[in-house]
Amino acid sequence: MITYNQEKYIDQAVQSVLSQKTSFDFEIVIGEDLSTDRTREIVLGYEARYPGKIRVIRSEKNVGAQSNAIRTYQACKQKYVALLEGDDYWTDPYKLQVQVDFLEAHPEYVGCFHNAEERYEEDPTKSSFLYCNYPSARPISFSDLRLGNVMPTCSIMYRNNLFSGFPEWFYKLKMADWPMHLLNTRYGDFWYIPKVMAVHRLHSKGIWMLQDQEKNNKYVIDAYDAMIEGFKGNDEHVGHLINGRMNFVESIQQPNRKPSLKARSKQLMIRLIQKL
Repeated sequence: MITYNQEKYIDQAVQSVLSQKTSFDFEIVIGEDLSTDRTREIVLGYEARYPGKIRVIRSEKNVGAQSNAIRTYQACKQKYVALLEGDDYWTDPYKLQVQVDFLEAHPEYVGCFHNAEERYEEDPTKSSFLYCNYPSARPISFSDLRLGNVMPTCSIMYRNNLFSGFPEWFYKLKMADWPMHLLNTRYGDFWYIPKVMAVHRLHSKGIWMLQDQEKNNKYVIDAYDAMIEGFKGNDEHVGHLINGRMNFVESIQQPNRKPSLKARSKQLMIRLIQKL
């Protein structure tokens, strides 16, 4: 879990993990990036109340979302790693058990994910919608991810340590989740579980939504360029990324469209998903 200035939401996020019913032990690793509100106070309070269960990775200075995500992920030492940002929360108390059971039974998959509710936090006139548009369970491959992040971050569970260390280009990006999914799918597919087990909040203080659309588009193109170079040596993967970049550039050049890598708040990603 990474968090920064999320005092309004962090308690529900942590509680949704603590409420998980599992046949195994798990640890909550929280990367707290020197918040200016009460977020650090709240998570340190949890760490004090749950020693050995909750571990807070502290910042002495604000390092930014990308660096915070990398160091927090690297601090996770268990067999599996599940992701949950500090302003989202899980809704099914058996979420972790369902995902671990699947991965234990299917070693050929690098991870699994599930559907999530996209909820407008600040506008009660807008209805929620589902992140994934898949009608049934299915594998998700490197090719599927070429168009962007089709997996809700709050739903992901990986096998840990499939690769040793992040490549140099990864540290230069403005997002961590989508490129990390692609790094993992070099070793196998993900599996989609058609069940809603989390809520992703859409609000003005979200990391991605804080930035304007033009900058976000540039960050996506920069990520494509870095990965096309970084994945050299695998012609199939590079071909998928070149195709994805072409689709993305074409989409932002069309009028009346507002594409985003994380379509959580934008209808374009739903249209991209429908193309898969």
